[in-house]
Amino acid sequence: MRNLVIAVSPDSSLNLLKTYADIIILDDESVPDNLASYETVYIRSHFSQPSTLPQNFHSEIQGIVQHAKHTNPDVKFVDGLDSVGAIVDFEDKWRQYEIFSEYMPRTELLNQETDVYSFRQPLFKKKLSSRGSGITWNIEETSRSTNDWIVQESLNIQEELRVYVICGEVYPIGTIRRNMTSDVPSEAIDSRNLTQGEMDFSSSVMSKVPNMDFVGLDIALTLDSGLMLMEVNRSPGFAKFNRLTDINLASVLYESLRRT
Repeated sequence: MRNLVIAVSPDSSLNLLKTYADIIILDDESVPDNLASYETVYIRSHFSQPSTLPQNFHSEIQGIVQHAKHTNPDVKFVDGLDSVGAIVDFEDKWRQYEIFSEYMPRTELLNQETDVYSFRQPLFKKKLSSRGSGITWNIEETSRSTNDWIVQESLNIQEELRVYVICGEVYPIGTIRRNMTSDVPSEAIDSRNLTQGEMDFSSSVMSKVPNMDFVGLDIALTLDSGLMLMEVNRSPGFAKFNRLTDINLASVLYESLRRT
């Protein structure tokens, strides 16, 4: 089984993926002229820096996609996403809220008409952002005129978890994440077995997007609302998970893809 990973920029998880797949990093290298035929193609992207948005590599990504389809009409695209437009659509946090609203805190698009004062403790998130970028509690750091941001009710978090779901199966170990503050980013600090309730909650969330092959769910155990979904990460990092558990989720992904 020959696999390809397309990354728009360096990613801490690529070293774990390269055991199972060829890697192309578009921000660091040109697309090879002699691409092989692949059985799977995984387009990883994140939105932490304007220079590495996947939109900036549209022609390169679509060229590889067309080559992969031409050389193997049965090629599988991880998550079923084979275009920049589809990736951007899923990564949009407002679009995610439209899909997963029953599991998430109250959220609205931020613009001049938004009643921010109706939120108990408003949290502002850029619609296209990742790796903890584009998140603030200070409205002065946002633009309220272009619908580039959402406003969300902050959660009273007892514990924050990253849960991985691979080909429809909730991985039974998650990472405990340090709660994000205005000064300190969220990051994995420990790992533990998930409870049955946490696994059932994650399965219910994923029932909304059954075609997704590999996601990281950021969920919170709250003091007043039980389990809540904070975000769905389509290109989740898992290098820290590997360091905490000695488990390479890339092996789980490709073994699952092989069986499908």
